[in-house]
Amino acid sequence: MYAQDSVKTRQSFWQYFIDPDSTQQFRAKFAPVIKLSPETSLGFGAAFIFNWDFNNASSNTFSSIGRSTFYYTLNDQMDWTSYYEIYTNNNDFIFIGSVSLRRFPQFYYGLGNEIIAEDREKLDYQRLYFDLRNRYRVHKGFYVGLAYYYNTLYNVSWDEGENSKFWNSPDLLGTNGYRVSGLGPELTYDSRDVAGSPLKGSYLNIAYLSYGKWIGSEFKYQGFEFRLSQFFPVSKKRHWVLGLNFYGKLAWGDTPFDQIPGLGNDRIMRGYYNGRYREKNYMAAQAEWRMPIWRIVGVTAWVGTGQVANNVGDYTWDGLKPNFGVGLRIMFDKASSTNIRIDQGFGRDAKGTYFSVGEAF
Repeated sequence: MYAQDSVKTRQSFWQYFIDPDSTQQFRAKFAPVIKLSPETSLGFGAAFIFNWDFNNASSNTFSSIGRSTFYYTLNDQMDWTSYYEIYTNNNDFIFIGSVSLRRFPQFYYGLGNEIIAEDREKLDYQRLYFDLRNRYRVHKGFYVGLAYYYNTLYNVSWDEGENSKFWNSPDLLGTNGYRVSGLGPELTYDSRDVAGSPLKGSYLNIAYLSYGKWIGSEFKYQGFEFRLSQFFPVSKKRHWVLGLNFYGKLAWGDTPFDQIPGLGNDRIMRGYYNGRYREKNYMAAQAEWRMPIWRIVGVTAWVGTGQVANNVGDYTWDGLKPNFGVGLRIMFDKASSTNIRIDQGFGRDAKGTYFSVGEAF
């Protein structure tokens, strides 16, 4: 994958911007957005999606991508999110980041792996966050990097007001709003053939972030995140792929209530309301079959499971939550292998539809 290193010289990331001819094959597309998820119900918006390749980059260099999306939902939620992945020659430098501003009324269920759905309460808030990750390739597919995360929650209100069992709970922090900021190292291994929708290869990312007053956080705690994906080309000719994915997230210390890991989103444990089950230790796994069926159209199916617990030793076989679903894929940009994704997920007393850009993993 990196054989061209012997004839290619490493270039600084900034050289691509100093040189006016630094990019080629710049592709910009506009798309209407229909937002569907258990948290949003039905929403409408627009997305601007950009794909580009750096001039004179080696053939193994991934295509860079940027997208900016705005939507409004029938639940009176508004979200603006911009995301980017930038790959320089030979993928020597990788810059990944997102920024989001949202007003997002939603339900909060509390802590635990066996929460009664009726115990939920509606929470309204506004949020601004940054998630920035910079990586440098040290050897073949191995990277070292630095991750920074900032999140502020403000204009918080609970549906029950002063009678809210969550707002006044001594076990929950930041229920009236908060600001957190964390910084830490991350390690990555990446042998995928493409970043968008891989046909083969492995992806591993381990990140540790420390939050505290030293970096502007109101709360002091630690966070650990682990992602592992493996892609097997079942049929190279037909592009059938089996993908395996494992995800873990842990937090310890004085962690604000909704920074405690929550089960369920559009990437893993699809179909569960985001945060339906929440605790300081969260692990989940899934296996997904991906199969093109006609031109730019493909289908997927997956099975998975996950669980949250206060301590790692509290995990039980009975506590595992089932997950399965099917999806439709429409190729949006062939050069970067970027798909439009429509998924229908199911779980224990849970189901949800998702409309997104890019694969779940």
